[in-house]
Amino acid sequence: MAKIMVVDDDDVVRYSIASALQLNGHETIEADNGATALEMIKATFPKLIISDVEMANMNGFMLREFLQQDPLTARIPMIIMSGVAYNAGAWESDPLLDYLAKPFSIEQLMSIVNKKLSKSENDDEKQQ
Repeated sequence: MAKIMVVDDDDVVRYSIASALQLNGHETIEADNGATALEMIKATFPKLIISDVEMANMNGFMLREFLQQDPLTARIPMIIMSGVAYNAGAWESDPLLDYLAKPFSIEQLMSIVNKKLSKSENDDEKQQ
């Protein structure tokens, strides 16, 4: 299936998400902050990134901004997770970005992951 990066500074949350993705046939890459993730993304080019918002070093929105500056990573779809109330509009202008409120169920996670991967595959086919 797809290679998916999971970025979260909470080891338990990161491991739980990665395990659920692996049980559904996906390959996972894990990072505990945005700065580490950025380096790993440029080396591995995952099909999807799932990132927490609030992390030390580089938060999820900063990670998205850095990815958008590079044409090689700008089109990687991303799911932003947060347990904190979010500011309306922060991601609505980015069609490659979705929001998932914590806490969430594995079913909710897999639903949005499948939606993002399906849309990404359709977009790739249109570009060819």
